[in-house]
Amino acid sequence: SAKALAVAGLAVVGRDYYGVFPLKGKPLNVRDASHRQIMNNEEMSNLVRILGLKFNTVYDEDNIKTLRYGHLMIMADQDHDGSHIKGLIINFFHFFWPSLLKVPGFMQQFITPIVKVRDKQGNERSFFSLPSFVAWRQSISDAEIHKYSIKYYKGLGTSTPKEAKEYFSDLDTHQLLFETMREELVDEAVKGDGDMIDMAFKKTRVEDRKKWILSHDPEQHMNYQEQVTYTKFINQELVLFSKADCERSIPHLMDGLKVSQRKVLWACFKRNLTKDMKVAQLVGYVGEASAYHHGEASLASTIVGLAQNFVGSNN
Repeated sequence: SAKALAVAGLAVVGRDYYGVFPLKGKPLNVRDASHRQIMNNEEMSNLVRILGLKFNTVYDEDNIKTLRYGHLMIMADQDHDGSHIKGLIINFFHFFWPSLLKVPGFMQQFITPIVKVRDKQGNERSFFSLPSFVAWRQSISDAEIHKYSIKYYKGLGTSTPKEAKEYFSDLDTHQLLFETMREELVDEAVKGDGDMIDMAFKKTRVEDRKKWILSHDPEQHMNYQEQVTYTKFINQELVLFSKADCERSIPHLMDGLKVSQRKVLWACFKRNLTKDMKVAQLVGYVGEASAYHHGEASLASTIVGLAQNFVGSNN
């Protein structure tokens, strides 16, 4: 699990300055939530208690010393849903304590590889985003690719305790700081960080989000070797979640299928499936043959849905 990775890492850095708190599922989007929803949200309440935060307090470099921890490091999966979790946590702090995002070094993220490639000599290369891996893959010919073993890391739990210790032993590579938040508008085309966070998570700004998604340049992707601004995180990382969410939720105009449905059908044709087969067996085959990187339960429900032919099955 993700907590196991963090605990294994604590064996390297110690517990004098580091603590671990696992979040269950995705945090609440507090921007449009009611007061009751926020107060009843156990995860957020625990986070406030752990850090020692006080509502309606403006924090700066002096009174941040009243907190139990001086920094918050987000450890999330390096996939699109992990980016969404990072964004929701940033949104939570910007909504209640925007001043904390202006304290240098307070908000940080811990990055882990999403793909590792190893050649036959044992040389290893890590990729921290799928676009950077795709760019590398396109530079390698189909004849050469068999010389490499490729491992996709579904989430933090995929890493071994040995890898966790390697990550924490090289914090400079894996610890990425967010630059202090800039509220001011540079001009009408370049919004401040605060406005970008608001745009990404406020329910009423649907039209702004449509323009944001359509204007995304797929050639641009995050550089995980330098500090990142909140605007750059939203424009180059969080946007990938929003695009992926649309792709897996909205049927395509060309064939009426969602991505998961298309992968299931493709795998069935590839296997020349004409006889009955257990769903669990087909799940394993589709996952392996089509590079499906999400949960097995959701893939199983997709397969069951595709096999239903009654009106209203919504398949």
